[in-house]
Amino acid sequence: MNILSSKQYEYLKNNILSNNKDIINIEYKKDVFPDGEQYFKFETPDLIKGKPAVYICGTVNNDAIFELYNIACGLVSEQCSELHIVIPYFGYAAMERADKPGEIVTAKNIARLISNIPTPSKGIYVYMLDLHAIGIQYYFENSIHTISLSSYEIMKQMISDCGDNVVLASVDMGRAKNIERLGKNLGLDTAYIMKKRISGSETEILAINADVKDKDVVIIDDMIRSGTSVVMAAKAYKQNSAKNVYVAITHGVFCNNAIEKMKSCDCINKILCTNSHVNALQYKDNDFVKIYDVSELIYKSLPVNKRKRQQNLSF
Repeated sequence: MNILSSKQYEYLKNNILSNNKDIINIEYKKDVFPDGEQYFKFETPDLIKGKPAVYICGTVNNDAIFELYNIACGLVSEQCSELHIVIPYFGYAAMERADKPGEIVTAKNIARLISNIPTPSKGIYVYMLDLHAIGIQYYFENSIHTISLSSYEIMKQMISDCGDNVVLASVDMGRAKNIERLGKNLGLDTAYIMKKRISGSETEILAINADVKDKDVVIIDDMIRSGTSVVMAAKAYKQNSAKNVYVAITHGVFCNNAIEKMKSCDCINKILCTNSHVNALQYKDNDFVKIYDVSELIYKSLPVNKRKRQQNLSF
C-alpha cells in the first residue's frame, strides 16, 4: 500500500508511517508559478502502478480542494489499483443546504468535483471524520464509496480525562440529541441551553435544562470556529454553579483568535480536540489546549488493512 498526503497533512501521514513499516511513502512536488498557477509532479511514479493509494488531504481552503483534485486524478493516471481519499476535516460543511434564495450549496459542489475524479480499476473510497452535516456523504455521485469515520473512542478518552463527576453539555438545543445519545451510551447526565435569537449577531440565554451545580461540565461539539457560542455557553454553565467547564471537540478550526477569546473568558478550564484540522497544530504546546491524534483511527479504517488482517487469520 502507498501513502501520500498534502503538505498540510504530512503530520498525519508521518504518524502512520512511524507505526506501520509496511507502507510505502510517496512524495510529490508542488510549485507555484509567478502567475499563481500550480505545478505538481510525483517523485517516484513507478511505485504507484498496480498498488492501492491512500491520499490524506483536506478541503480546509480553496487551494487544498484544487490540490486534492489534481493529485487524485494524477494517481489514477499513474494506474493506482484503488484510491482511498482521506479527508480528516471536510471544509464548507456548514454550506450543506440553501436557506435563502440564490444561495449556493458549496458542500455539494465539492462532492460533485471529487465524484468526477476518474475511477481506478478497484474504485474510489472517500473517508470523512465527524461530518458537520451527515447528509454530505450522500452528495457524492458516480461510483464513489463514502465512509463516515467517528471519533467516538477518542471522545470517550477526552471525557474521561475531564474527571469523574461529569455532565455532558451542548452549546444549544441544535446538537442536544447527539449529546443525549452520547450520554446514554456512557451512562452520563446531559445538559443543554435554550437560547433566543435577538438579532443576527445576538442571542439571549433563557434556561438550562439540568442541574450542573458542582459538576464538571464537558461541552461537546463537532468543531469550533470563532469560539463565540462556546464562550456564551461556558459562561451560562458557570453562572449556574458548574465547578469546571471543559470543551471537547473533533475539529479545531480556531479562527479569529478563538483560543485567546476562550481562554480570556475565564470560564473554560481546557480545550480538548483532535488534530483533524491543520490549525490545531499551532496549539500543541499550549497548556490550555490538549491535542489527540487521529492517525491510528484513519489507518485502522482502511479496507486494505482489513483485508490483510483477514488473510493473516486464514488457514
